Amino acid sequence: MVGATLVMPGAKLDGASIYELLDTYKVTFTAAVPTVWLMLLQDLEKTGGKLPHLKRVVIGGSACPRAMTKTFQDKYGVEVVHAWGMTEMSPLGSLCTMKPEYAALGGEAKLDVEMKQGHPPFGVEMKITDDDGKPLPWDGKTFGRLKVRGPAVANSYYNVDGDQVFEEDGWFDTGDVATIDRYGYMQITDRAKDVIKSGGEWISSIDLENLAVGHPKGGGSRRDRRAASEMGRAATARRRCSRKASTPRKDDILGFMQGKIAKWWMPDDVAFVDEIPHTATGKIQKLVLRQQFKGYRLPSERRRSELIGLGPFSAQQHRSFAQAPRQCICSLRQNCAGRPTRPTLHASIDRAFHQDEPGKSPTFCSRATSAMIFSIRT
Repeated sequence: MVGATLVMPGAKLDGASIYELLDTYKVTFTAAVPTVWLMLLQDLEKTGGKLPHLKRVVIGGSACPRAMTKTFQDKYGVEVVHAWGMTEMSPLGSLCTMKPEYAALGGEAKLDVEMKQGHPPFGVEMKITDDDGKPLPWDGKTFGRLKVRGPAVANSYYNVDGDQVFEEDGWFDTGDVATIDRYGYMQITDRAKDVIKSGGEWISSIDLENLAVGHPKGGGSRRDRRAASEMGRAATARRRCSRKASTPRKDDILGFMQGKIAKWWMPDDVAFVDEIPHTATGKIQKLVLRQQFKGYRLPSERRRSELIGLGPFSAQQHRSFAQAPRQCICSLRQNCAGRPTRPTLHASIDRAFHQDEPGKSPTFCSRATSAMIFSIRT
């Protein structure tokens, strides 16, 4: 319709193949998921290649890392447009182009805006709500469930009746958690099923992932939550970074993140893998990662057994440690006087954690775990 040449990449999505296509056919505008562009940037870094013809890239499918946007724009002079959408939306949901209110921004302030998925096009409405469906404010800080509606938004799934994600007034619950600022710019912080909660506050796993990707030695990363007990989800995060080129250490990654996020956002551990599994379209396979790390234990869990010197506890007892009521400390001191045997200690733990005070809800505090271990040692 506009007389442009359409270049299709085919099956080869490695950095060298993508660069060859961009350079040979003088591509000026293109789009892909972040993992494809990460491979391209790594190839350009290795070969010293340039992008003289490329003017603009659209990045969607998953959140675009800040370091990626900065590299494209500052080093190669390529404009980055952050985008978001779903098949249920046919598929475009938003584009991060600059409205007049943000047109004068530059530097880091402009980059802050470019990290958002942007504002909806004509024909798409957006809102964020709490779990009860109550609308939340557009202040750029309040997290809520992202819902959309419009003439091109699906109102049901084929041969599926009564799906709760489709509301009677036309709103579709996307399954994403997001914020919206006063100018209508939306930013996704998580998938609702992936959200990490700590002390009632939400931690953005996407922000953690993007920060880790920005490490100079990082070749890619993925944050994954781990399941806790029936009390809910543990507010812990684990990092996976591929061992490509130079290999960062655990302390390198955590040190790089220090000061850039709140202390209570810091991951508990860093796990290195040879390769991060991806789909055919370049998206990270979360289910495969979770299966690979199904039996993984955080260092804090391993240290509890080492500190006590009585070997590993059962999974149930570890879950009890992770969510220890403060009143259990006194029970353990009474039941574990002196140096207890392993069976006595395990029985004392079971009694302490399963005899909550009648009529009162247990108080949960991460510091109670440290205090409890210390009291056993002494």
